[in-house]
Amino acid sequence: MSYDVQIQLGFPGELEALLARTLQDPIDLLPNTMHMLKALAHAAHARWVAYASGELALPDGRKMKRWTGQYASSITLTVEHPGGGVLVRYIIGSNDPKADWIENGTQAWDMREVLRHSHKARRNQDGKLYMIVPFRWGTPSSLAVGAYAGREMPEAVHSFMLSHTTPSMIVGTRDTPSVHDPSVNVQRNVYRWGDRLTHHDIADLGLDPETGIGAQLNGMVKMQNPQSSSLGSQYFTFRVITEDSEGWQHPGMQPYRISQHVHEWVQQQYPKLINEALNADIQRMQGG
Repeated sequence: MSYDVQIQLGFPGELEALLARTLQDPIDLLPNTMHMLKALAHAAHARWVAYASGELALPDGRKMKRWTGQYASSITLTVEHPGGGVLVRYIIGSNDPKADWIENGTQAWDMREVLRHSHKARRNQDGKLYMIVPFRWGTPSSLAVGAYAGREMPEAVHSFMLSHTTPSMIVGTRDTPSVHDPSVNVQRNVYRWGDRLTHHDIADLGLDPETGIGAQLNGMVKMQNPQSSSLGSQYFTFRVITEDSEGWQHPGMQPYRISQHVHEWVQQQYPKLINEALNADIQRMQGG
């Protein structure tokens, strides 16, 4: 989804004709207006990033919670000078695949449908499709986005994982043929497994290992960055989804309408700001 704000500038006919004869570059004519357009574009970009990173609450009071920051870092500002009567164009956008989901939300859907299309699916001894799904967990100080919201592990669990578990690590990859198309190779990770959070560990930490977050944390591993332990660790639980699995119904995601909110903010801000800048430029020309 895209939004467009167009600002048209015009002068009285005699002045416009005079300026057209005396100036080759109209941008030189409007330094205050051009500066204001640039400032407004950068402010809109900064606002979008602030919404996306959770630093600024949306107009409806909600705050985005980020997981990796990929969405916020994908938001770019591009400047174009197309000519043909268009002095300057500022384009703000995101190429993150999650951007459309975040903007427009998603409907509830059956996650087992993925098995019928994804090359990452496998087939068990009974001929049933299955897939191993990683669920990432945040530390108590981290933020999560969308369906990950609320998946920050308790402080006691985090402390235990830091001090009492040997980390796991991805040590390589291997290629296997897709179960849907043998001509397609699927790259799968090869792991060196460390310790897992057990039922006993969870109970000792004061959680119920059979229900709620305690059950969800069962089997969690600390995944060390293969480049360096100093780069920090990530935390995952792995679950298996099969054709016969019960549940696995994704509830969908409510739309955040972030770019729409930014567009509405720009529409509210620009008339007064541009008029002031344009009046300053006209006074400057009259003085000249």
